Amino acid sequence: MRILITVPVYNEKNRAVETINSILAISNNNVLVVDDGSIDDTWKILKNNFKAVDRVKLIKHVLNLGKGAAMKTGAEWAWKSGYDAIIYIDADGQHNPKHLPLFEEAMENYKLVFGYRQLGKGVPFIRKFGNIISGNLIKKLFGIKRKDVLCGFLGFNKSVYKKIVWNSTRYGVESEMTARAGRNKVEFSEIKIDTIYIDKYKGVTIFDAIKILFNIPLWYFSK
Repeated sequence: MRILITVPVYNEKNRAVETINSILAISNNNVLVVDDGSIDDTWKILKNNFKAVDRVKLIKHVLNLGKGAAMKTGAEWAWKSGYDAIIYIDADGQHNPKHLPLFEEAMENYKLVFGYRQLGKGVPFIRKFGNIISGNLIKKLFGIKRKDVLCGFLGFNKSVYKKIVWNSTRYGVESEMTARAGRNKVEFSEIKIDTIYIDKYKGVTIFDAIKILFNIPLWYFSK
């Protein structure tokens, strides 16, 4: 199976470089980096570090379109390039690449693999609260039980892409993907990953959480 590890990036500079180097050291699979319109020096730093590295492909959005759009760009590039599956890992250091071998192994048997974190101490309240509420609502509406519906460390096979493809362009991708997997009864596996929050002010905000909760019923009535 040809697996492409995809890293959405936005204004991460050296954190992205550290993440990509760790991926290259741990996994033998190729890496696609999708810069989602960074406005700092991230793109320049990425090119300086990886332009000549054969295993790394760099793509840049001219404008910031959102993480969901960057993930979709990665999937479409993977399928056009002949890959069978894709694994996403965030560039901000909050996903430890050491878990990649577990994902790669699981994807030999499952078409969809989600990572999950322990939602205990150290997890910002709004993220823990939003995760629990949205997870329970998705379970009720779509009949799928997840341990962490906001975790962006995940992978899936090309054959299930059309069943789980998302419309969310920003935060909410993982929740929507979970909802669609439940609706289409896609079998999945979950892998425990480290719980890391480097910057509690980054990521899902209270406004993002409210929007996700508002969108869940809309996903239920959409095709």
